[in-house]
Amino acid sequence: MSNVPSATPPHDPANPPPPAGADAFAADVQTFWEKNRSFVLVLVAAVLLGLIGREGWQWFQTSHEQSVQEEYVKAGDNVGSLAKFAAANKGHALAGVALLRVADDNYTKNDFKSAAANYTQATETLASDALKSRAKLGAAMSQIAGGDRTAGEAALKAISADTKAVAATRAEAAYHLAVLLKDAGRADDARKAIEDVKKIEANGLWAQRAFALSAQLDAGKPAAPATTAAPTVEFKPKG
Repeated sequence: MSNVPSATPPHDPANPPPPAGADAFAADVQTFWEKNRSFVLVLVAAVLLGLIGREGWQWFQTSHEQSVQEEYVKAGDNVGSLAKFAAANKGHALAGVALLRVADDNYTKNDFKSAAANYTQATETLASDALKSRAKLGAAMSQIAGGDRTAGEAALKAISADTKAVAATRAEAAYHLAVLLKDAGRADDARKAIEDVKKIEANGLWAQRAFALSAQLDAGKPAAPATTAAPTVEFKPKG
């Protein structure tokens, strides 16, 4: 048997040799790093700044939202404070709520011009469809009470036809429209509006009033005064 050692020395199983080409790959990585070190560092820094910026922005938004909510609570029921809050937080949903409350106060004090303006402005920032349609109804009733019956009639028609609005608000708008048309001597148009009330909310409060209004219309009697289910303001045509 030959005692000449093998040309390929044996390897320790616990320390296997590097795979073929490993040295070349390491050299390529080193070359890439030396050539692109600045770019890679800038890229990493940009990613870190982006993450920090995102977290910072989210924190700012959360903090700002909490601050706005606290300001709204501090305003309480003071109409002047609510108006200032709305002016200082234009575009925020709570500013719309504040304007809605200010408009309610305007309406109850018979300041229909201011009420119409504030209701209209509130619709631009209110997030809730229910509150938005209520503000539109308030604006329409303020226009009518303020003497602009043509604009009020058009607004009531639009609200009653708005499928995004709450059914009760649509029915109320149709009822007020029927009263307006009846008072104007437009009996046929009033009857059509009454039918719209029944179609929108067949078993609701406004449907019941529509039935009564229909009977009054047939008997030639004046319409009973209308009120709203909203607790903060009574929408009643004046004039």
